Amino acid sequence: MKRLFSLMAFLIATTSFAQKDTLITMKQDTIKIGSFLIVKSHESHGQNEWQSKMDKSDWSNTQIKIEKIAKPKTDLNTKWFVFDLGFANYVDVTNYKTNAEFTRPSVGPAMTAKSFKLNNSKSSNVNFWLVQQKMNLDQHRWNLKYGIGLQMYNFRFEQPISFRNTGASLVYIDSKTFKKDKLFVEYLTVPVQLNYQPYPEKKKSFYASAGLSLGYLIGSRNKQISAHKEKFNGNFNLNDYQVAGIGEIGIGGIHLYASASVTNLFDNKLTKLYAYPFALGVRFSHF
Repeated sequence: MKRLFSLMAFLIATTSFAQKDTLITMKQDTIKIGSFLIVKSHESHGQNEWQSKMDKSDWSNTQIKIEKIAKPKTDLNTKWFVFDLGFANYVDVTNYKTNAEFTRPSVGPAMTAKSFKLNNSKSSNVNFWLVQQKMNLDQHRWNLKYGIGLQMYNFRFEQPISFRNTGASLVYIDSKTFKKDKLFVEYLTVPVQLNYQPYPEKKKSFYASAGLSLGYLIGSRNKQISAHKEKFNGNFNLNDYQVAGIGEIGIGGIHLYASASVTNLFDNKLTKLYAYPFALGVRFSHF
């Protein structure tokens, strides 16, 4: 306690130079140091004036407590570099029976729903949000949340599907056997959500958001490993845009997120494939 009082004495002695500084401010019964508040209790038989106590070194009748001052919430908060990791898949609604020109391409055997079946345990979704912002709408319980980042899908195939940007068929069943056959798709994405947090003053409170995201295709490639590794870049008749319903829910710093595309993975005008991606995973963020 003597060290504490000595520190207080030093701070009180310097307040005449620091009254205009936001770091240290002194009132009759309190001293504010940064985000901490030192409160002096009132006692009828004790001195209540800081300078008198310092001069007389009389602290016997004074009780002091230190309270951390709650940081005021701002109406606009920013979070940099948020990371997601989850599983990915798609709903395949392609009509393989009626689209003969697609199901029987000039390269490879006829295609069926089994041709595009994914290896579920090895198909993933990784998102890297460069920046996110949250704007207060009502007492910080309701917020508008938005941002921008990279949304990446790794679709791992069980069958030897090949994607090419040239040739008689851009998508076909290959005659090779692959140890690894993956379609990588990357979007530059802007998500917009309505956020609800019933207890905004608590760091580990319940948290939920729902909304839409708009993505633009910025990269895609087919990575295959057989005797050696090969990568083929191209559009592969993919849709340039993705619109998806999105949501997240959680407590504290770990949230579960989900997304479900309402647009076809492929370009409807160029191919007969119809697949709608979805993802579910963990978002590592307190935001």
